[in-house]
Amino acid sequence: MQWEIEIIKYIQTFQNGFFDVFFWLFSFFASYLGIIIIFVFLYFFSNKKYATFFLIFTVINVVLNYVLKIIINRQRPYEVSEDIINMVKALGQSFPSGHMVCATSIVFFLFAYIYNKYKNTKYIAISLSIFVFYLICVALSRMYFGQHFLTDIIAGMCVALILCFVEFKIFKKYIKY
Repeated sequence: MQWEIEIIKYIQTFQNGFFDVFFWLFSFFASYLGIIIIFVFLYFFSNKKYATFFLIFTVINVVLNYVLKIIINRQRPYEVSEDIINMVKALGQSFPSGHMVCATSIVFFLFAYIYNKYKNTKYIAISLSIFVFYLICVALSRMYFGQHFLTDIIAGMCVALILCFVEFKIFKKYIKY
């Protein structure tokens, strides 16, 4: 765990007004607001049925992650080390990262939508690049704000990927792009 504390301490050496806002935006859009924005966009501008699946599955993923947090009950970095600055208020425990579950679920559903709807390698490559950048920024934001260890972030991403793959396998015949 000490190596994870050192990573967070290093990331927090870059704290300034620009990064405060930059990372806050990524964290903000990796929460309920991101889910709502994507749902509304898909529902009104693209595919109502896919939007509904997106909303249901993403909410299920977030709720299951919250249950895992309660079961595992890992402290947040700022609770473990006085060297970590707590920059935002957070609810619950640290492991796995709820923001990463949310962000990964959003990316999974958007990428699946783009991949299946457009089948154009140019769109796929561009969207994948944007999504990877988004996930990296969300991950960094959670450490920058002192909320999560790197293992919390990796676990959050893994939880979301597993849940999304299972959901897509089970409901594949119902999901239309």
